[in-house]
Amino acid sequence: MTQWLTVKQAAEYLQMGKSTVYKLIHEDRIPFHKALTGYRFDAAELDEWVKSGGAALRGGSESKEEK
Repeated sequence: MTQWLTVKQAAEYLQMGKSTVYKLIHEDRIPFHKALTGYRFDAAELDEWVKSGGAALRGGSESKEEK
């Protein structure tokens, strides 16, 4: 059975801020579904996204190494 999460729940699940989740939504970098009352996230899809490296935010250690 699918476990659906709200933005707040997804942020807590991923251990990041809600504003970061919204940014990822608007950049189309996180799997999400539009609902009548906002956005919803399938917990299993988020797990796969994290495992595939999707949760790695740009501008991290890679940009420091380039400098």
